[in-house]
Amino acid sequence: MQLKPNKTIVTFIIICVLQLSLSGVRLFTTDHQMVPAFIGFTYFLVSLVFLGLLVVMLIDLLTKARRTIQGRIINKEGSIINVLRDDGKLKRFRINVPEVLDALRADYRVEIVSTNLANIPSRITVIE
Repeated sequence: MQLKPNKTIVTFIIICVLQLSLSGVRLFTTDHQMVPAFIGFTYFLVSLVFLGLLVVMLIDLLTKARRTIQGRIINKEGSIINVLRDDGKLKRFRINVPEVLDALRADYRVEIVSTNLANIPSRITVIE
């Protein structure tokens, strides 16, 4: 079952670009004599964080590197499923596609393929 991760990644990229442009405009157009230095530093830090997120999302969008996790669904809480991996660790995944979420039940054995860096699920396969 496909989860359309490109839509999520593109949305994050658009948000990052908008925030970066707003922070950059605000940083360069502010009268630095009237505004305290920590506000300019805050804009700089916010810009760095969103630049890092933008790079991670672009790498995930452009590369096809994926990671695969196998495990058993423990429970569903709204749009979040908790999966107990084969190595005993509990992993949470947010599923934004309602058709896929309705098809999943507790105690199903699943294989989840997610993006490499951002860990956004891209495909879920129920293993019988």
